[in-house]
Amino acid sequence: MLGINIQEGLTDAWTGIASFVPKFLGFLVILVVGFFIAKLNQRLVDGLLERVGFDRWVERGSLREALARSRFDASDVLGLLAFWTVFLLVLQLAFGVFGPNPISDLLFGIISYLPNVFVAVARVTPPCGKA
Repeated sequence: MLGINIQEGLTDAWTGIASFVPKFLGFLVILVVGFFIAKLNQRLVDGLLERVGFDRWVERGSLREALARSRFDASDVLGLLAFWTVFLLVLQLAFGVFGPNPISDLLFGIISYLPNVFVAVARVTPPCGKA
């Protein structure tokens, strides 16, 4: 006769919950702290680029027309790009709390592509003293 061991099933369920809850709380802490760090990084990059005159360099270049129709200037765009770079790293770290998973692999692929975006934005702007 097959017997159902309810005690073992309940023990396994509570063990699963007890191992998941601390990981989830760690995920949330990493996510919240990382969000504020990414926002701070965005403000720092935007402020630094505005201080060195990056927006004037871009206005002399070929992006002037594209940015004229936008509510963003070039330093805002790079600030947002810096925010998402840091926040994607934070997401990868936060999801890493749960162990190896496909979301971390996807985020790694996106993060590894971001330097190409930075270079593309920088190539459109003229170098200092030119134009």
